[in-house]
Amino acid sequence: MKCNTHIFAGLLIAGSVYSASVLDLFPESGVKADSGKTECTFEYRASGSEWIPGVDEEAVFLASVQGDGWTLGVGKGGQIYSLRGSFGESIPPQRVESPWNDEVWQFVATDETLIGPLQEYQNANPEQRAATLPLMYFIHQAGIYTKGAGFDGGFVAAPFYSPCLRKRWNEEACTLEMVNWIQQARTPCVWKSGLLVYSAYRDCGDGIIEVNQVVHNFGTETLSFLNTPWGGIRKSSLPHTVLSKPDGSWEKVDGRFGWTDIPTRALAQTGGWLGYVLDPEQKTSPALALVFGEAKQQHGGGVIRWGTAGEKKRDYEVTERISKARITPGSSLLVRWYLVAGESSNVWKTANTLASEAGVRPIQFDGSAKQPVWIEDGKVTTEGHGKPWVELCAYPAAGTVPVFLLEDKRTGKQLITTDIYALAETEPYSNPLPEDYPQREIYNDRVIYKQYAPHIGYKNLLGYAFKEKPDGAAASRFPAVPVDLSFWANASSVWVWSSGIDR
Repeated sequence: MKCNTHIFAGLLIAGSVYSASVLDLFPESGVKADSGKTECTFEYRASGSEWIPGVDEEAVFLASVQGDGWTLGVGKGGQIYSLRGSFGESIPPQRVESPWNDEVWQFVATDETLIGPLQEYQNANPEQRAATLPLMYFIHQAGIYTKGAGFDGGFVAAPFYSPCLRKRWNEEACTLEMVNWIQQARTPCVWKSGLLVYSAYRDCGDGIIEVNQVVHNFGTETLSFLNTPWGGIRKSSLPHTVLSKPDGSWEKVDGRFGWTDIPTRALAQTGGWLGYVLDPEQKTSPALALVFGEAKQQHGGGVIRWGTAGEKKRDYEVTERISKARITPGSSLLVRWYLVAGESSNVWKTANTLASEAGVRPIQFDGSAKQPVWIEDGKVTTEGHGKPWVELCAYPAAGTVPVFLLEDKRTGKQLITTDIYALAETEPYSNPLPEDYPQREIYNDRVIYKQYAPHIGYKNLLGYAFKEKPDGAAASRFPAVPVDLSFWANASSVWVWSSGIDR
């Protein structure tokens, strides 16, 4: 059952209790689909694009979606790692130290109270930057940079992309849907990530790719600086950038993207979209537009930034849509944006009409949608096979926590837990900041997390459990489950719906 709530209603009320999948939470937009036959496959299908030597496209591949005039490559982290159209490949050739982690379309976030003091120290003491990298708080939807310490103090041998906990191709809606646990971009790192991002890529026809993302914070920090999205294009494919104006027209823009003096425009000074084109003077020229939305649709305000990456070999025109919306612990945010491919005159016209549908808003869910869980051959499943076992909340309602299914690949043992780091090893970390540094205590008593260890299998997001028994609801404690099935990692119990539990 899909939620038929219009974008930015702010609250999803399901009404009576009903069964649902955790991937049914995406609200519908006002854009009607007029697509032809859209195809999706989870079997590896090479994009046909040229990438930098030393990177492996098959390692990042999760799905390929083919629409009318475009092909989308979606990576294991839910990131857009390839987008081909009449312009060829639009995603940059990549870098060996961060293949499909940085130069992709994705969600990026940080906590300014944690990253701000550290960056001030690094700017004042550049020689200490390398020593303080584990203290950097940057969450990337795509995953972890490979250039980071691994198990034996060396480099991570292969990228660790943000684990996909559930995915499906919704053929009726022409939509690829998934949920990922997104990662701190660096390793070693002293910070956990408590962020889930649900992504839905929908073919609307006429070259329109609608992107819906619901970001849920189950962690302890407040995310206050968001890139929604971060991304860009291959400069050699689409060498010119144009920016919309509030009156619907556009202007050609350029600039360099570095640490300072980055071209920036308040959203209120735009028409809600940025475009990339082979020849801005030709109406039939191959083009691509990012539609980020009108200023009035943006909770937390924001700006759009762009520019050519400083290193010529990167072949990268960066785009950064910044939002100051806050994602506090336990809250969720809805982000909607569009990519439009085709001939420039049609792309610019379509982008203008879509600007009122894109934007950023808080979103809330109630707990009436139930996600059933079954047992089949001694294993936990959400596929509707086997014996009914328990029902969880399908959506992140207030007062709930996510329940994960992990696997210890060394033993094959399943683990049902609310702590997604339950199987991750840690190691001590000594604070490198000087004793007299004013904000030193923020970074004290930290450890390094190794959630990327190869023995950990991130199998599923089973749903959400109540932290406290809800008033007036038929709920039961979820104690340790039978030892021949799984084991429970948390000391404290949570609450689940009473119906469906097999004692």
